Amino acid sequence: MPIYEYQCRACQHVFEMLVRPSSTAPAGAPSCPACQSPDLERLLSMFAVNSEGTQQAHLRQARKAGMKEHREKQHAEAEMIRHIHEDHDP
Repeated sequence: MPIYEYQCRACQHVFEMLVRPSSTAPAGAPSCPACQSPDLERLLSMFAVNSEGTQQAHLRQARKAGMKEHREKQHAEAEMIRHIHEDHDP
């Protein structure tokens, strides 16, 4: 049973899904777990090789995603503080 990687065309969410041979019918077609859209693009996957190079690549990718999430949280907090100050200013 292969594991496929998909990217949702609606919300850009990337995820993996185990696809069973019996689920090739339209009723068993995968959908995005984030927005439930069936409009998916199957991505090319890397081989599951564990080496120093792949570990470093995964670490860089995780750090990049973590930094993006951190910036988004900081932005959301700044917006919340700005709204609180606007509500309390006469």
